[in-house]
Amino acid sequence: MVLINSNTGEKERIENEAAWPPLGLLYLGSVLQMDGHEVKIIDNAREGSPVERLADRVKSEKPDIVGISALTPTFRQAIKIAKAVKEKNPEVRLIFGNYQSTFEYKRLLENYSIVDFVVLGEGERTLTELVRALEKENEIKRIKGIAFRKKNRVIKNPPEEPIQDLDKLPFPDRSLLEQEYHSELVGLLGTSGKFTTLLSSRGCPYACRYCACSAFSLRRVRFRSPKNVAAEMEQLYSQGYEEVGFVDDNLLLNRKRVEKICEILRTRKVKLNLWAEGRVDQASEETLKKLSRAGCRTIYFGIESASRKVLDYYGKNITPEMSRKAVSNAKKAGIENVIGSFIVGAPIETREDVRKTFDFALSLREMDFPQMNLLNLSPGMELWNRAVKDGQLDEGKYWDAAVPAVSVLPSLLNEGELNEMVNGFYQEFIERPSYLISQIWKTLKSEYRMKILLANLRSGRGLKSIKQLWGG
Repeated sequence: MVLINSNTGEKERIENEAAWPPLGLLYLGSVLQMDGHEVKIIDNAREGSPVERLADRVKSEKPDIVGISALTPTFRQAIKIAKAVKEKNPEVRLIFGNYQSTFEYKRLLENYSIVDFVVLGEGERTLTELVRALEKENEIKRIKGIAFRKKNRVIKNPPEEPIQDLDKLPFPDRSLLEQEYHSELVGLLGTSGKFTTLLSSRGCPYACRYCACSAFSLRRVRFRSPKNVAAEMEQLYSQGYEEVGFVDDNLLLNRKRVEKICEILRTRKVKLNLWAEGRVDQASEETLKKLSRAGCRTIYFGIESASRKVLDYYGKNITPEMSRKAVSNAKKAGIENVIGSFIVGAPIETREDVRKTFDFALSLREMDFPQMNLLNLSPGMELWNRAVKDGQLDEGKYWDAAVPAVSVLPSLLNEGELNEMVNGFYQEFIERPSYLISQIWKTLKSEYRMKILLANLRSGRGLKSIKQLWGG
């Protein structure tokens, strides 16, 4: 069986060194191998192979089944890949999965006859059962968590229950990947050594309206035990990994669990540079100190906006004051890189509201870098569902791609204005003498940052990215 992680198509023919490992496919591949199946993973988000070359490669593997993973931004490219694979392998069974396929399974199966099945939600149990049935030509009507066509009608079987005991899953077999990975920030390499990602929990109990995670996970959270997580990290350390990024939907949700993981890592002398993400209302100084002592070098916070009305519109349930405190706590804890993630482009936002968020970001002196994102709508989000219900978004037209909210909803600003404002903000942020001096000083004092700087200079990316930031 071949499992493919689709790219966006924008970087086709270009290797994307900064793509993160496709953990979902690695879990699936590991489970399928345990069940006795041969598995090949092609991460085209990393490799960027042209569609035809990718299809030829799939053909050379002679698979009976091909699974394609696609998020909303990669869905259209995934369809191109599927068409090319089917053309060169007419007998192959094509299975789609991941967020976009789960939320839009009906349109996917109605519009693309090349797709045979859709795996809905988590796939470890479902895909294994489906592959078994297809190989033995067994009946599939009793397999939970799939959708398929029957006599030109889309059939959706009852859902599969999410896996409760995550410790029973095998660790992702990263040997299934053919290339190394790095993280990236504004075109710069964000890691200096061998890098991978790790998932220590699944799901999120919150209901942020711009996020599809709560719908995909049904707002259920399941945690791996601290011992299980630490065991995987110890394995990664023994395999030569230097940097690990947590990609949990909500890493800091269970404070005691995170602190226990940190304690075990220190006891076992597992020395990894760690990346983490978290909500600002869970970023206590005590927990962040323990993360820092365990090796956390970088943390992302979802700050989103400086406007309370916009935060309420997003359903975020935080305040700007909480964000300021979280950034301060992270720096007091000794975390070297604090990155704030923001969203602009809510239809209720005025130019003044956006400027307020920019000014707030500029006021966070301890924040090392901001990421300004435009609000996009995609299937699974509450904002998407509300726009469809209110007749503001033509679901039939936009179902297969993300769309800027201001392009489809009655808004006070347009996409062009927002992009121009964001570009101006970035220049304003990095051109401040106080910021440049502080970042140079932090880098000179940090062995970790110096390693990253040297890695960028060796790759030639450093100067190129700096020129891009200054409009060169």
